[in-house]
Amino acid sequence: MTLIILLSIIGIAAILAELVLPGGILGVIGIGLLVATVVVTFAKFGASAGIIASVALLVFCFVVLGWWMKYFHRLPLTRKLILQNESGEETEKKEERHSFVGRTGTTLTDLMPSGRAKIDGKKIDVIAEAGSIKADTEISVVAVKGPSVIVRSTA
Repeated sequence: MTLIILLSIIGIAAILAELVLPGGILGVIGIGLLVATVVVTFAKFGASAGIIASVALLVFCFVVLGWWMKYFHRLPLTRKLILQNESGEETEKKEERHSFVGRTGTTLTDLMPSGRAKIDGKKIDVIAEAGSIKADTEISVVAVKGPSVIVRSTA
């Protein structure tokens, strides 16, 4: 019985470690240990105990995996693996995009609804607020939504 419990615990731990450490080897070892657990249960206790152990192990694995996925980002060891804030370059780009609101420029390509425009001497990707806008048309920036700069024709 101790062997069965030990194989189960090491197998589940190896699979959980595989979620953090790349490579695939720990996952294969973990699955192998869990299969060995079921085989040993069948050999020692018979078919009915083996089937019960298989179902119980399967349910337990799904419960542990669900818990892991729910709390992965909060665990002390895994918290460092997740990006907590934006990179400086992306923050600078966001601030720069927001500074375009209210400014005018000229479309470099047809906006159907997206394309390129020159605003304050900078070439940027923009999206027309409604419909399409022809190239070389005067535009103004009306909003910034995430990475999108929204423009409308001033004509």
